[in-house]
Amino acid sequence: MNEQTALRVDVAETAAPVLQKEYRSGVHAKRQDDDGGWGLVLIGLDGPPRIVSLMDGAVIGSAARDGRIEGSGVAPEHAKISVRSDGCYIEDMDTHDGTWVNGVRARRIGVMHGDVVRLGQQLAVFVERHLALYDGAPSRLGPLVFGSKQRKDWIDPVMKLVQSGSSVCIEGAPGVGKRTLARLAAAVREGLGETLVVDGGAETKPVIPPGARPMTWLVLDADRLPRPQQLEIAHSVGRSNGVSIIATTGQPLDRAAGDGRVAPWFASLFSGKRITIPTLEMRREDVPLIVRDIAERNAIGLDRFTPQLLEALVRAGWPGGVPQLENAIVTAAQASPDGPLSVTPIAGSLARGPRVKPNLPPATDPSLARARLEDALARANGSVASAARALGMSRQAIYREADRLGLDIARRRVPRG
Repeated sequence: MNEQTALRVDVAETAAPVLQKEYRSGVHAKRQDDDGGWGLVLIGLDGPPRIVSLMDGAVIGSAARDGRIEGSGVAPEHAKISVRSDGCYIEDMDTHDGTWVNGVRARRIGVMHGDVVRLGQQLAVFVERHLALYDGAPSRLGPLVFGSKQRKDWIDPVMKLVQSGSSVCIEGAPGVGKRTLARLAAAVREGLGETLVVDGGAETKPVIPPGARPMTWLVLDADRLPRPQQLEIAHSVGRSNGVSIIATTGQPLDRAAGDGRVAPWFASLFSGKRITIPTLEMRREDVPLIVRDIAERNAIGLDRFTPQLLEALVRAGWPGGVPQLENAIVTAAQASPDGPLSVTPIAGSLARGPRVKPNLPPATDPSLARARLEDALARANGSVASAARALGMSRQAIYREADRLGLDIARRRVPRG
């Protein structure tokens, strides 16, 4: 796969430095960054992710010049992007199929990094930074399937460290592929000598052969490995030259050391070389790639995935990682042997965590406060209690704020599609 070159914008030199205003959302409204700026990553089962760069005031749609997006249900001028001092907003331009953000249809709504946007039937992920890194064909390394950005973020760094002879600790939640990546990385060193696998997550206590001096230690679930075994490995590494440790942990290495699960002298063997594999919720643009791979391995036709089901799969949290996602897809296929797959049989698997940052309404600007409150109510489908939790306010405070801003919140429940 060809390396993607970061986009560059020439900036004319001026006599005095130009101060760039930082927006709280992370979006820089008036310019494109060296890494490609911000915009939408279009996703689906019919091809690799595609990027659409945006700017303040951009109109997106099938006939738009600013952000051209084609697809079923996408109007010629579908939505408009605007950046305010409190963040980025997307406004539907009275389209038939509507504009949806995180499953909520809204006329105007704030968007943050990682939000799932649907224009008609076209899915996308809103990205606030490093947009150019998402552009490129997907890749496969053994059973791992991943997009361009993930290859640059954690696949390539792990492989480069191992190829240089360094030890590395791969951190990550369950089911994200850290054990698979660790085994693939260890295979790179097969020609250098023996690889000894020690699995701290095994049902039986791992046994290290006396006097073992492999060239590569593959330590899986190191934060579950008893300290005596950690000490044996550390002593063996200290007695030999050119030895590398490839380890995995289910939590950050420094936290595991602080909690006493990993001995400090064992953690020091990695010299700070730690790579974290993000959860599926943090790399939603990869979910359709993984869904396609799961469908092909289980002989499930891609035409059975409706846009609504794919959107639900992309939006879900998946704390159990790829195995949980695969189990949900297989369950949906078994519940509907023929025809389109339904969300109903797997609804319990689609739980999502809270937003990373609360969408708090500012008190100084009534127009922004109104937009924030409308945003929260739209996301909560008109539920005052849910909107109050999202904003960190009491229900009474919501009613007082609505009264101050002249909003009739008794009529704000939006029908779900």
